[in-house]
Amino acid sequence: MTDRLGDARRRIGTTNEAARRGFDNGAARRAIGARIEAERRGASVQDDINSLVRPARQRPALRTIAARGSLPVQRGRADYKPPATNSGGSGIASPLIETSYAARTYWPSLTVTSTDGLRSFVIKPIKEITQTDANAAEVKQQFAQPVVAP
Repeated sequence: MTDRLGDARRRIGTTNEAARRGFDNGAARRAIGARIEAERRGASVQDDINSLVRPARQRPALRTIAARGSLPVQRGRADYKPPATNSGGSGIASPLIETSYAARTYWPSLTVTSTDGLRSFVIKPIKEITQTDANAAEVKQQFAQPVVAP
């Protein structure tokens, strides 16, 4: 006895296998993957929203105006002013050295009170300090009178 049912099943299996091998399954999978990725990123939604937004108006460029006339070639001219003579050089040479602490002058004493009003103290703000630089030139530093807020 022949196994007709088994032969029919084998033929169907062979036909299905040939059909599967003939179909490019990888391309279909790649296409499906690209579609799913686009959906995740919302590319179509973004395109739809951008189509609703009015594009910014382009401002027209200003027209160029041709030059009316050029200046003729001229030679530059200026009056020479010699630099000012400075007998002691320029600037202060470091270091500054205070020659006498007793030579300091002070503004009148101020009473400063803490913000909570519990403590107060007296300060003597410096008005002027006389110093000597490295070139033995006298340098005076004068400070503004401080103002204590009420």
